[in-house]
Amino acid sequence: MDGYTVSQWVLFFLVYCFFGWCIESTFVSCRTRKLVNRGFLNGPVIPIYGFGAIAILFATLPVRTHPVAVFFLGMLAASVLEYFTGMAMEAIFKVRYWDYSDNFMNLNGHICLFTSLCWGALSVVLVEWIHRGMERVILGLPDSVAQLLSLILSGIFLADLAVSLKTALDLRKLLEQLEAYSEKAKEEARQLQERMAEHMEQSRERFLEKLPDGGEALQKRIESWEQAAERWEQSETVAKLRADLAAWKARREQAREGFRQRMTLDKRLLLRNNPSARSKRYSEQLRLLRQRMYEEYLERKKKD
Repeated sequence: MDGYTVSQWVLFFLVYCFFGWCIESTFVSCRTRKLVNRGFLNGPVIPIYGFGAIAILFATLPVRTHPVAVFFLGMLAASVLEYFTGMAMEAIFKVRYWDYSDNFMNLNGHICLFTSLCWGALSVVLVEWIHRGMERVILGLPDSVAQLLSLILSGIFLADLAVSLKTALDLRKLLEQLEAYSEKAKEEARQLQERMAEHMEQSRERFLEKLPDGGEALQKRIESWEQAAERWEQSETVAKLRADLAAWKARREQAREGFRQRMTLDKRLLLRNNPSARSKRYSEQLRLLRQRMYEEYLERKKKD
């Protein structure tokens, strides 16, 4: 382990990022019965697997001849990494790109017993079989070739990472604005309802004041109320309330259209590639975005 160069570590990292993408994409595609380019990045790499593999190697290569120690040390190293990575991503982006909250014995939804056991099993497979072969291949490369490959692939990886980070931050901003708009729309609707209820109550009180003491015949009261209701319907106040309501609906549709247009392809792919992504703060907004994506999918399907 001490004999690996920086370029070789970089190549190990990128290779295991790719292997992780193969595992995740195959698993999710089989489960959803459709092809899914799984992961946070656009390319065929999932960094958590690369970092997990490096963490496992650092923790287990000194005891690589003891499978039980490899299992538990690898499980611990990878689980700690996955937990803090998930916690950091949720803090930054306000979205969980993996969520184990429904799994047995999970810790804050970032890790669970099943995935930790999988990390342990993967550690044994990695150290006993996969890494031995990859070690022979990468260590067999001339230093100049290893350095050139690591530079080129790292450049591509970092460019993809920069684009994906910007997309995730843009999605967070969109969710924040959608939340603010939703709160504003609810407040405007509440105010309109209050104004309508207040006007109805005032109209009712004025009607009751006109009733003679001792009461009139029920039919006359009904007729009088119908006339009052008709006048109420034709009043300027009601017309103003209806105009305000129509304007509110128009603003709502305009805002929804604006949010729809801002759901660009990169954001759609980010959500599509992470079907289990969740958000505590923006759960309703995230649900609305996914619902809109599904409605657009059905519309396209009908046209086709």
